[in-house]
Amino acid sequence: MALLLLVCMALVGVWEVCSNRSRRPFRPFQVTAEDFAGFHPAGAAWIARALPVQQTPIEPNLLAYEVRSAPGQAAPPKAEPLFVRLVHGYNLPDCMRIKGYTVELLAERSAADPAQTFQPGGGGRVQVWRLTSDLGDRAVWISSMLRAADGAPTDLDTRAMPFPRVGTPDDPHWTLRGLTWSSLRHPLRNFRLFLRSRWNSSRRDWLTFLRLRQPAWASDEWLTLVTATPSLALGADEEEAVRRHALAVHAEFLREFGRWGRRGGAAGKAAPAP
Repeated sequence: MALLLLVCMALVGVWEVCSNRSRRPFRPFQVTAEDFAGFHPAGAAWIARALPVQQTPIEPNLLAYEVRSAPGQAAPPKAEPLFVRLVHGYNLPDCMRIKGYTVELLAERSAADPAQTFQPGGGGRVQVWRLTSDLGDRAVWISSMLRAADGAPTDLDTRAMPFPRVGTPDDPHWTLRGLTWSSLRHPLRNFRLFLRSRWNSSRRDWLTFLRLRQPAWASDEWLTLVTATPSLALGADEEEAVRRHALAVHAEFLREFGRWGRRGGAAGKAAPAP
């Protein structure tokens, strides 16, 4: 009995040490919004207005823009404003699934798979997603992965990113508030939702779930460029027109980042890509 007690105490001690290590803050990103201070996208058919981004060492968002058509340029109804973000590399579809959206891959253009092509394009892999909310509203999101070192488009799939991976989305109507009188009314249901939330936040990794490993975080070597349309009730014809408009803007941003990198304006602090 004494030996068993010592073994249990040793296991708890090891777990406590590893758990404390996993609670350490995330390592600050080497690439930050300041590295893109001179980036000013400009298109003949649209105007981009910069949106504020938090200036913290672990803020994954680098740039954010609201994009509207320039005066005299027509845009499809329900297609504007578009929102364009440059983010440290992450898994876009799983990130939105954890928030309760249904995510579908609509189209894909990849240099490695010429059979899956569409126009227009701006280089590298371009993936088009349909996001449907629990209210039935739909939005079109377009993603591309860029090299952080020079902003060049890559053929990387956003689903290859380890952050985050989920199986079952969180319940959007449930929030973790600790032990309260209301939570005790349905203890089994709330415990199940708590475990689901912990499992999702651990990226479906047992060591992270047990707090023995720090969760996977957004990449410092790869960046994700996202172009998103408003979330509205869209018919099939409307969605196709919105998709074409968003693709055109997304392709222009890809070219802008490519030119920015070739001029030497991209972040030189990024770790070299393998």
